[in-house]
Amino acid sequence: MIRPPHPHEIRLLPQIENAADQRYVRAGWRRVLEMPPASIASLERGLRARQLWVAVSPLGRAVGFALMKIIGGTAWLDQLSVLDRFQRRGLGAALIERTAREARRRGFDALYLSTYRDVAWNAPYYRRRGFCELTRGAWPRAFRMQFMAENSYGHPPWRRTIMVRAV
Repeated sequence: MIRPPHPHEIRLLPQIENAADQRYVRAGWRRVLEMPPASIASLERGLRARQLWVAVSPLGRAVGFALMKIIGGTAWLDQLSVLDRFQRRGLGAALIERTAREARRRGFDALYLSTYRDVAWNAPYYRRRGFCELTRGAWPRAFRMQFMAENSYGHPPWRRTIMVRAV
């Protein structure tokens, strides 16, 4: 089930992100775990703006989340995290679909994100969900600025890409 988070769940979401990022450590990408998770302030803004959703377990506990932001006049999937033991159940895909529906409802024609090109649960995963790479020459200034901000946290730019999907 996908729903907006309850206010008391906001503090759990950075923990969910960090736990989900353990997968990168197992793949030899420890640097990802060293990067800061979504901030409480950013998540609270997402909640107020109705741009934050959680995936819940059968017991009603938050086990994943998606955060949408508006960047440069575009809908941007800023974060998607699902706890490892709840992956491969369609929760990530459901969170993407919920985000895409909201982007469409707000009048956007596309949903954007940035991700790793060569990590199985990143670009290949998003490709299977209808996203395609946006060539660097087509990036508007706001995307270049977003990319530079992400790189400042230690993301290697040659391994990253921006993807887009029609909504």
